[in-house]
Amino acid sequence: MGWKSGSLVPWFLLLLSLNVLDILFTNPSREANPLTLLSWAQIGILPSAFLKVGLVLLFGIFCAITRKVTSQTDWNLAAQLMRGLLIALVAFDVFVVTWNVILWS
Repeated sequence: MGWKSGSLVPWFLLLLSLNVLDILFTNPSREANPLTLLSWAQIGILPSAFLKVGLVLLFGIFCAITRKVTSQTDWNLAAQLMRGLLIALVAFDVFVVTWNVILWS
């Protein structure tokens, strides 16, 4: 599977895998994020996990639809913006997963 240089697919797949790792390595007794604790209290841990992965998949669908409906000129700008957002989200998730793995061990 060959990706074009500058493709959003590797960043998206990395973000998705990091989200799954975040869910697997989160220790509920040591969770400090108030939004996560609130969502766990409101809808439960498992539905919150599905919601988190679902939001990443929704962002991927949004990227794919944006690619289909924009012209090449508009897509260049949109791709740069989405790539920047993906890189920021991946960097944050790398930090979160690393932190959870350190706390888990």
